[in-house]
Amino acid sequence: MSDLVYRGRAWVFGDNVALDGDIMPLEFAISRETRPEVLSAHVLKAIDPEFPNKAKPGDVIVAGRRFAQGNPHIQGFLGFRALGLGVVVESIARSSFRLAISAGVPILPACAGVTKGTATGDEVEVDFATGLFRNRTRSVKHSYQPLDRILLTMIANGGWLPSVKKRLTAMGAA
Repeated sequence: MSDLVYRGRAWVFGDNVALDGDIMPLEFAISRETRPEVLSAHVLKAIDPEFPNKAKPGDVIVAGRRFAQGNPHIQGFLGFRALGLGVVVESIARSSFRLAISAGVPILPACAGVTKGTATGDEVEVDFATGLFRNRTRSVKHSYQPLDRILLTMIANGGWLPSVKKRLTAMGAA
């Protein structure tokens, strides 16, 4: 699963980043907006208004505890997917973790202390399949617990819906 290796800049956020308001404006959840091209333009603008213009595919969100807290709305994760971002966090709510997987966002959900040794702008490489986090700027690497192979396959497929479609296609061919 070589497409699960991300190389790019780290974007470091602290603890208690909320899904609604911080990651994505609540209005998109209320209106049930799911178009990636719409959502990508609003990711994390409440914290950094220029973030959607600065972030590049392969970049990695590095965040502290309770990342994506609050009501379980998928719009923020669809925006991350559209921008081509991976996520490495110290902790995340179970419902938000499930949304990340459903949206097809590569994630390492339990990376204790990852924000202490990483700064915004550091060049990082993350192998989401093995759990290897490498901060190339600081010449530091950490090994974290990777996700189960089934979840990694779902992410590699692009999320829950593409995975279901692929499975149904395979069943129809059988």
